[in-house]
Amino acid sequence: MKITKILTTIATAAILLATSVGVSAEQKTFVDGVDWKNRVITVTGEGVVPPDAINYTQAKGLASKAARADAYRKLGEIINGVRVEGETTVEKMLTVRDQIKLKVAATIKGATVVNETFLSDGGYRVVMQVPLFSSSNSLASAVFEKTSAVEPFPNPVLEVEPSIVPYGSMTPVKQRIDITTTVTVQERPVTPVPTTPYRSPLSRMSVKSLDSIILQKLEANSFTVQEPTYQQPTYQQPVPNSQITYDTPTTTTPKRRTVAEYASLAQGDYTGLIVDCRGLDLQPVMSAVIKNSNGTKIYGHKNLDIDKVISMGMADYVDDTKNVARAGENPLVVKAVAVEDFNSNPVLAIPDSNRVLIENHATKFLKDLKVVFLFGE
Repeated sequence: MKITKILTTIATAAILLATSVGVSAEQKTFVDGVDWKNRVITVTGEGVVPPDAINYTQAKGLASKAARADAYRKLGEIINGVRVEGETTVEKMLTVRDQIKLKVAATIKGATVVNETFLSDGGYRVVMQVPLFSSSNSLASAVFEKTSAVEPFPNPVLEVEPSIVPYGSMTPVKQRIDITTTVTVQERPVTPVPTTPYRSPLSRMSVKSLDSIILQKLEANSFTVQEPTYQQPTYQQPVPNSQITYDTPTTTTPKRRTVAEYASLAQGDYTGLIVDCRGLDLQPVMSAVIKNSNGTKIYGHKNLDIDKVISMGMADYVDDTKNVARAGENPLVVKAVAVEDFNSNPVLAIPDSNRVLIENHATKFLKDLKVVFLFGE
């Protein structure tokens, strides 16, 4: 009888508390899991009032503690399954690096409570979040190791012409994406530079000028005519066909442009990069890599300031054309031709990858992490 009375009192107090706070779990919805668009991990923990609670304060505290423990457990499960790069998950990293294991545990304990409610039935609900990327207490700060050296971006494939951007600087972003989707990129070798055959100075003179020069030479010099002498020809044994050698014809190889020459081919003052991966089942990861069709990595965390990667993430994942502000007002848009490494890394045709590297050489948008992946159907 005493316990029933206590629970009734607790339930009444919980209703009053929820009403006074003005925000309940029913009024604001949170979805558990990894939200790549908002770059946050969300979990909801639930606890109940133990039957041996003696008053409202104790009941609330014990229910809150149980809900938080439930949230921490769920955070650990979700974080373990987050993919860092390709097939590498956080869980796999924890098995080989004890230091990362400690950092991840600390990140979970430092999760932010964004909503908590003492429910009318005596239960307690708490919503916690951990950012994927942030300079402090984020999953990225736990799993990415800082390196002293930054690798330079690779050079373009010098034998292949870069793709031609099929839109202008005033073309709206949505229209750029639509245009890029319909354009087929063709790989064109660099056109060999024609060479002019050597001509001697005499051959470039007119016939009249040449006759004048010969006449002046004749007048200036005396000479005697010698009778030709006859020489008996010598007979040579014919060479067998098997010993005859032939000159192998040479082919003209395409000219390789220098990096400086490629830099001069930049077409626009681009502010960022949008890679259209729709229809390719792109799977988001923390450390994305962009490759060309030769397998060369043209964008990865080793090319970047790791502090920026931890703070900003390497790219935004969006499923519509309205949320591409990260790429700036004048983005370069290219279409991925495939995805690799468990569908995590977009692959570009070589002409497009050349165009990206050339434009990045001019405006450094890759270095500034101004990259957006458009994914979905």
